Order: sequence, then C-alpha cells, then structure tokens
Amino acid sequence: MTVKGCAALAMALLILMRPSPAATSNPIVEKIKEKQAQIEATRQKLDASRQKLHAARFRVQTVSQELNDTQVAIGRVSGSIDALTGSIATTRERLDLKRRRLADTEKRLDRHRTALDRRLVDVYEYGPASYLEVLFASTSFIDFLERWDFLRYIIIGDSSLIQAINGEAVKYQRLVADLETEEHSLDAQEQDQERQRMELSSLAGQRSALLAVARAQRNVVAQQVYELEGLTAAQEARLQDLIREKQREDAEAVARARLAAEQARRAAAIAAGVPLPPEGPNGPVLFMWPAHGAITSPFGMRTDPVTGRYQLHSGIDIGAGYGTPIMAAADGVVIYAGWYGGYGNAIILDNGSSLSTLYAHCSAMYVSPNQHIQRGQVIGAVGATGWATGPHLHFEIRVNGVPVNPLSRL
Repeated sequence: MTVKGCAALAMALLILMRPSPAATSNPIVEKIKEKQAQIEATRQKLDASRQKLHAARFRVQTVSQELNDTQVAIGRVSGSIDALTGSIATTRERLDLKRRRLADTEKRLDRHRTALDRRLVDVYEYGPASYLEVLFASTSFIDFLERWDFLRYIIIGDSSLIQAINGEAVKYQRLVADLETEEHSLDAQEQDQERQRMELSSLAGQRSALLAVARAQRNVVAQQVYELEGLTAAQEARLQDLIREKQREDAEAVARARLAAEQARRAAAIAAGVPLPPEGPNGPVLFMWPAHGAITSPFGMRTDPVTGRYQLHSGIDIGAGYGTPIMAAADGVVIYAGWYGGYGNAIILDNGSSLSTLYAHCSAMYVSPNQHIQRGQVIGAVGATGWATGPHLHFEIRVNGVPVNPLSRL
C-alpha cells in the first residue's frame, strides 16, 4: 500500500474512533435513567403495598377461618342444645310423673292418717282395758278363742296401719327430695343452655365485625396496589417509548458509522488503486434459542397465573432450572439491564433493524447498558424474579417496540 493510501486509511480510522456528541452527552439516555429511577421508586412502593395486601388477605383468611370455626362450634353447641332440650323435656316428664306419684302418696297417707285418727279416738274413748273386758265377757272357751282372734286382727291392723303411715311418710319425703333435685337440675340445664347461646352469639358477632374490618382494610390496600400497578404500567409504557427513541437514535448512529466506514474503505481502496468494495444492505438479523429448555407458555392471550387477568402474553416462557445460562439470541447492544416491574431482573438488547430482545426473571445479569453483545454470549442466568411462579426465562422479540411471536423469528 502506498504512503498516500496509508494516510487515507488512518484518516478514516480517526473518523470512526471520534466520539459523537450523542456518546458524550445523550439526553434520551438521561431520560431513560430518570424513568428507570421513577419505576424503581414506584416498584418499591408497590412491593410494600403488595406485602400489606398479602398480610391483609392473610388476616381475612384467618378471621374467616375463625368465623367458620365459630360457626362449626355453634353447630356443635346447637346439637348439644338440642340434646339438652330433649333432656330438659325428659326431666319435665319425670317431674310430672313424680308430682303425680307424690299426689297419690299424699292421698294414701291422708287415708291412713284418717284411719289412724279414728283408731286413736276409739282407744282414747274405750282405753286398752276394753280388750280384757271383751275377753272376760266370753261365755265359753270357743267364744274366748274367737274373741282373741278378733282382737289379734285389730292389733295387727293397727300395727300395719302405723307401718303403712311411716312407709308412706318416708316415701313422701324421698319423692319431695327427688323432686327438688330434679327441679334444681332443670334450672341449671336451662341456665347453661341460655349461657351457651349468649356466648356463641356474642362470639359470632365479634368475629363478623372483625371480618368486615379485615375485608375493608384488604379492599383499601388492594386499591392502592391497583393504582400503583397502573402507574407502573404507564411509566413502563413511557420507558418503552424512550427505548424505541433510543433505538432510532442508535440506528441513525450505526448508519452514520457504517456510511463513514464505507467512505473510508472506498477512500482507502482508491488510494491503494484496488477495486472498490461492493455496496449493499446488511443481511437479516439471525436469532438463536436463548436458553436450553422447552416452551411452558406460548405467545398469545392467556389468563395470567399471577394476576389472574386475561391479557397478552408478550413472549414465550422457556422452562429451565435456577442458574441455567441465558444466551443472547442475536448480536446487539444492551439498552437496559436491571429491575423492570413484573419482569423482575430484565435485560433488553437492541439488535438493529428496529428489532429488540428482552430476557426476563433473571437470577443474575452479566451485562451492563451500552455493552456490545455477540450472538450466543451468556448474558445472565435463569431465575424467578418479578411476577413468576417458578424459575423460567421469559423471552420476547419486539419490532419497533411491539412484541411479536418469537417463534416466527427463531
């Protein structure tokens, strides 16, 4: 190569190596950083509100379970009360029976006492000597024996009457005592029944009030989470706009650099007296599979397993274990590497030609913004950060910031 050709090549290299104004001071990058800081602050608030919401939901579950336990206890006690009601009814029947028996005993005792009173009157009027007079008034031995048997029956009758009176009196006293015991038992059962009813009613009322308070608190916190999620979504949308703007700026810078390089090559070729290099567009961006694993959730509409909302799943989920290497699907420049809302730890690459790739839920990130990445280079590790039910890689391909089905490009 001639000296003139070497000088031209050196001049071209100096042009390529000269830092552009965008590289030294880029207001778009500063805006992106500012938005990232806002998102991070909102994310921290959102995480705190989600923790409060989790605690509030747990409180509602706990109080609901306590209320259910109370209702079960009320059911058990209601069954006990029903049994107690049956026992009370049986006790009342026994009391009625004993009252009737007591009334019959009182009647028999009254009859025996009336008979005994008449006998006592007779004894008082005639005295015990009348028995001897009856015997001595006998006209014959047979008459004496008959009179003796008659008097013996009278004496036996008097003795039986006294024993009957004593027995009926004892029975009467026993029935009265049993009746008093049964009545006391009935009173105690009825008081216990009323006490259990009042205690359970009070407990159920208190827990119902606690449940209402817990649900109100949960609803307040849920509204806060909903508002913060909406704010985060709006901020992320703005960040996507800035990323697309950054992509356009980078594309223009790349185009200028390529044009300068092409001009340098042409100048070097002219200076060297060799044929000019061919002109033409670069080839299409080639993508590779970013992690080893199978698809566990495809691109498209679905019910989100975390939020429960029916919405677009803007990428594919690749099932893999914690720490599985994540590889760049194509050459590119790191636009973003950090926490990104529900994506958790996320890496976004600008792959050129208005294309970008996103790698979410990382457990580790090995790259930093503005770093140039080669296709197949390990940029992070699989994890479950952000909104994830388990370790996996959420992978997206976007065209002008709009997600497309990655399987159409892989």
